[in-house]
Amino acid sequence: MANRIFKESQTYFGTWVMYFILLTEVPILILLAVLYATSDDKQEMAIALGVVLGTMALVFALIFNLKLETRIDEKSIAFRYTPFIRKWRHFPKKEIKSCEVITYSPITDYGGWGFKGNKTTKAYSVLGNEGLLMDVGEKKKIMIGTMKSKELTDFMKNWMEE
Repeated sequence: MANRIFKESQTYFGTWVMYFILLTEVPILILLAVLYATSDDKQEMAIALGVVLGTMALVFALIFNLKLETRIDEKSIAFRYTPFIRKWRHFPKKEIKSCEVITYSPITDYGGWGFKGNKTTKAYSVLGNEGLLMDVGEKKKIMIGTMKSKELTDFMKNWMEE
């Protein structure tokens, strides 16, 4: 397995989340445009329309800039969750007690997708219900979501033994 590397990059672009946001934002904008056209106080409605449009644009920009990147090589497991975690977080192989690819329930196990956690467990996920669960000692576990569980399982079979 020398020089083998597992890489994965996950975003919300092209997923049901993107379409859900669009399906909720477009009717709201149409409703506000109709209210603006029929309103007597155009200035007040223009301000309201601007605030709502600006808020929607910021939410849209945040969602589509979220990216979970994972990189596993022979020495370490690393990830970052931009724009919140910009620097790679590395976990050297010697510090990892155990790791396994798991199926989990995002809502009941971790409270949803995104980055969640407490003092003992941290979870970083974009979508799906599969991930790499690492025990990094000191009663601390880290779960990194994956959309490539079969590839990751195959990769991890011999990773810990080397």
